[in-house]
Amino acid sequence: MKRPPRWFLIVAAVLVLMVLAGWWADRALRQRGHPGLITFVRQIAVNYPAGLAMEPPVISITVEERDLARLTEVVEAARERGVIMPEGNELVDAAFQVDGRTFKGRIRIKGKLNDHVQGSKWSFRVQAKKDGGFQGMKRFSLQHPGTRNYLCDWFYHRLMRGEGLIALRYGFCRVTFNGDDLGIYAYEEHFGPELLENNERLNGPLLRFDPGLFWQHRLNAMQGIRSEEAYASYQAAALDAYGTNDVAADPEQKRYFEEALALVDGFRRGQLAASEVFDVDRTGRRLALLDLIGGHHSMDWSDVKFHYDPAMQRLEPVSYESFSAFPLKELAGAYRYTGVQRERDELHQQLFNDPAIMAAYVHHLERFAAPNYLDSAFAALKGALDTASATLYREFPYKELHRDLYYANQRVIIAQLKAPKLFHAHVQGMSGDTLAMLVVPIEGLPVEVDSLHLSDGRNIAPLGDAIVPARPRGALGRPFAMRFVTGPVADSLLLEAVETDGRILGSSRLGTVEAFPFSLRDAQALDLPAHALPNADRSDLLVKDESERTFTFKPGAWTLTGTLVVPAGYTLVAMPPLKLSFVNGAELISHSPLRWVGTEETPIIITSPDSSSMGVHVIQPEGRSILDHVQFLQLRRYDPDQLRSGDVSFYRAPVTLDHCAFAGTGATLLDISLGEAQLRNSLFEGGSDQLEAHFAALQISGTRFLKAADDAISVAGGGLSFATSIVDGATGVAVKATVHARVEITECVIRRTGTGVEGREGSAITVNSGSIDATEGAHAGKDEIRYGPVHILLKEVEVDPKVTFKAANGSSIDKDGQRVGETRTAKGT
Repeated sequence: MKRPPRWFLIVAAVLVLMVLAGWWADRALRQRGHPGLITFVRQIAVNYPAGLAMEPPVISITVEERDLARLTEVVEAARERGVIMPEGNELVDAAFQVDGRTFKGRIRIKGKLNDHVQGSKWSFRVQAKKDGGFQGMKRFSLQHPGTRNYLCDWFYHRLMRGEGLIALRYGFCRVTFNGDDLGIYAYEEHFGPELLENNERLNGPLLRFDPGLFWQHRLNAMQGIRSEEAYASYQAAALDAYGTNDVAADPEQKRYFEEALALVDGFRRGQLAASEVFDVDRTGRRLALLDLIGGHHSMDWSDVKFHYDPAMQRLEPVSYESFSAFPLKELAGAYRYTGVQRERDELHQQLFNDPAIMAAYVHHLERFAAPNYLDSAFAALKGALDTASATLYREFPYKELHRDLYYANQRVIIAQLKAPKLFHAHVQGMSGDTLAMLVVPIEGLPVEVDSLHLSDGRNIAPLGDAIVPARPRGALGRPFAMRFVTGPVADSLLLEAVETDGRILGSSRLGTVEAFPFSLRDAQALDLPAHALPNADRSDLLVKDESERTFTFKPGAWTLTGTLVVPAGYTLVAMPPLKLSFVNGAELISHSPLRWVGTEETPIIITSPDSSSMGVHVIQPEGRSILDHVQFLQLRRYDPDQLRSGDVSFYRAPVTLDHCAFAGTGATLLDISLGEAQLRNSLFEGGSDQLEAHFAALQISGTRFLKAADDAISVAGGGLSFATSIVDGATGVAVKATVHARVEITECVIRRTGTGVEGREGSAITVNSGSIDATEGAHAGKDEIRYGPVHILLKEVEVDPKVTFKAANGSSIDKDGQRVGETRTAKGT
C-alpha cells in the first residue's frame, strides 16, 4: 500500500491540532460563561471594528506624585485585605480635562471589594469643584465596566428612567490617568442635587442604610474571624444621608431628614406600614424590574438607596447597581407576604409584606411581562444602545447585551403569574346568615378573594378584607378565615358546588376555585389589620355623597381647629356662601381634586384670623381641580423655615384657577409642583415669594402680582406662558427661571421691581412687547457646565433708558436684535 505524501500528513496534523485547539478554546470559553468559540470569533470580527469607528468621550485625570502615592497605598492595602476600607481612603486633588475644558476636583479609590483595584484599571470616585463636571454630573464614579456587568447596568438605568424612577446617569468613556490611556471605563452618577434635578424631583435628602458596620463584619470574615456579629445586621444599621454635613447645615434639609428618620424608624419598629413611609407605585415598579432583569442580588439592604420626597413625605427608590442579567428562577416577592409586620424581618421582607406595595409589584410584573414591553424598550433604545455598545466594544467586543436572557425572564414571570390554582378552600358552615370559609394558600404570592358563588346563582362579596397570605417556603399554607353574608342558605346548597373567585394580589387575571364541601378543623385565622376611616367622614363641616363620590362643605361661616384630610377617590366641593377660618395651626389636605366655585358678589373665603394655619394642600389627586372666585387670605405668617411648600399648594395636581386671590405675609403664597396649572384673572398681593413652580407647566393671563417682598414668580424647570398680566412692586425679581425652564412673556407690564426677568441654570426667557421698569431689566446667569448658557430675548419691549442689563459668562441678552449686558466668552475651570 502506497504511503500518503508527506505534505498530506503535515496538513492532516495541522488540521487535527486546529480542531483540538478549537475544542479546547470553546470549552475554556464556555467554562467562563461565554456561548462558545464561534460566537466569540463573530464578536471579535464584527464588534471590534464597530468599536474602533466610535469615538467615545474622553476624561483626562492628572494627580501629583504625592497624591498618586496615597492612592497607591489604598490600592495595595485593598489587594492585601480583599476589601477597600474607608480608613485612609481620603480624597486627593486632581485636575480634569473634558472636551477641551478643564476643571479641578478631587478623587479617591471607590468600591468595597478588590475587583475595583485589579490591574491598572482602578475605580475612582470623582467630585468636581465649582462649575466643573462631566456629562452634567459633579459627583460620579469611574470604574471597570465589568464591575457593573458592562451593558447590563446601562440597560437597567434606562429602563428605570423610562418607568419614571430616579435613575443614575450611566455610560462609557475613555479615561487617561497621568498620561496613561486606561481604556474604556463605565461612568456612574453619584448622589447629589444634580441627580434630583436631572430626574425632575424636589430637593430632599438622598438616603441609605449605612453599610459601614456590615463591611467591618465582612472584613473580619475575610481575615478568618467568622461569627454572628450583632452590629452587622439591617436592624443595627443607621439611616444615613448623602452629604450629611450639607444636610445638617441646611435647616430645611435637616428637617426633611429628621422627618424621614422618624418615618423609617416607625416603619422598622412596626408602628407604620411600608405604604405609609415608601412610595407604593415606584417601590413596586423597582421590585418588578429587578425580576425582569434578573437583579435579585441588588436587593441587599446595604445597596438600596432612596430619595425623601418632601411633598409626598414618602421615600422613593433610586436605581443603583443592578447586579443583573441572571436567569430568573423565582419572583422576588415569592414567599414573602405573611400579613404580619415584624421588626426582625429584613427590609425587602417588610416591603413585600405591605398589601399596597405587593399589589403594585404584581401589577407592574404583568406590564413588564407583556409581549411588546421588551420589544418596545429595545426599539426605543436602539440608537442609544448601539452607541453605548460600540463604545464598549473598543476594548470589550465580546461583552454584548444578551437580550435572550431578558425574554427568558419574561417567560418565567408569565408562568409564575399564571397559577393553575390559587388556593384551597374549605366551607366551614353557617353562623346565622354568614358563611364561614377557611382558605389555605398554596401560592408563593398572596391572593385576594373576590367573591363567593352559590349554586342558586348568588354572588357574594367577602365580609371585610380578603387578602390571603402566601404559603411559607417549604411549609404548609396557614389557613385563613373568611366570612360571607349570604342570608339564609339551605344545607343542600353547601353540598353542591361552592366556588370562589380570586386573583394574585394586584393581578388582572381572575381565577375560580371550587371549595371542598367539608370543613378544616383546628385552623387559626389570621388577623388582618383594620383600616382606619378617613377623618373627612367624621367632620361636622362636610356632607358626604357616596353615590356622587363627593365631600361638600356646608354653607356658612365655619372654624377649622385641626387637620382635615380628604381621601383619594372623591371630589371636595365648596359653594357660596362659605367662609372657612383656620385657627390653631389648622390645615386642609386633600388627596382628591377640589371643585370650589364662588361668584363675584359672594366669593369663597379661606382665611386664618391668627395667620397660624398650615394652609391648603392638594396632593396627587385623580382629577383636575377647578377654583373660581376663591380668596385665600392671611393663611400664614412669614417663616423662613416654612413647614409647607406654600400657603396653598398643588402637587402632581392639575388645576384651573379663575378670579382667585392670594394675599398675606407667608413665605410662598402658592406652590405648583410637578403638575399643570391655568391661572386667569387673579390677584396676588403681599407675601415674600408669591408663586413658585417646580417642573410644572403654567399658563397665566390677566393676573396681577402686587408688592411681593421678594420674587413674584419663580419657575424651576418646566415651562411658563405669561400673558397680559402685571407685576408691580416686587422687591426681588418679577419673573425668575431656573433649571432649564422655558418662559414666554407676552404683553405684560413689569414695573417698580428689583429685577425684571432673571434666568439661571440653562433657562430661556422670551419677552414679547409689554414694558419693563426695574432697577435691573434682565439678568442672565452664567454658562454652567451642568446646565449650559442662559438666553434672554426681548422683542419690542418698552424699557426705561436707565434700566441696566447683566449677562454673565457665556450667556446672552438680546434686545431687538442687539446684544446687551456684559456677556463674556465662557471658559472651563
